[in-house]
Amino acid sequence: MKLFKLPMILCIIVLLSILSACGADDIIHGKSDHWDVSLQRSTGSYSITYIGDETHIKDFVFDLTGNNIDQQGKALEEQEVPFSMSGTATEAENTKDPITFKMSWNNQSEIVTFE
Repeated sequence: MKLFKLPMILCIIVLLSILSACGADDIIHGKSDHWDVSLQRSTGSYSITYIGDETHIKDFVFDLTGNNIDQQGKALEEQEVPFSMSGTATEAENTKDPITFKMSWNNQSEIVTFE
């Protein structure tokens, strides 16, 4: 019976390791001069984080576009740094096509594209 338990325990450990790593493989990051954007393609979850030097973010708007995606988002008020925003892109899980985030704030704009 001991000989049977050891391989079974090892198989369970290996399976758990594989399953826990599956979701992490499709998280991708992109950076511009002022923004760090991450996207998990399988779920459409994204995070936009300001990494620039300004102390306030005003009039923040972003456009999220792709072949099957056309979304916009914005901060309703002026924000202090650190600033980040997260959400879920509709239909992102159905495409492997390029996805573009365009962030506009303080009369500036930058783009991060995931190929």
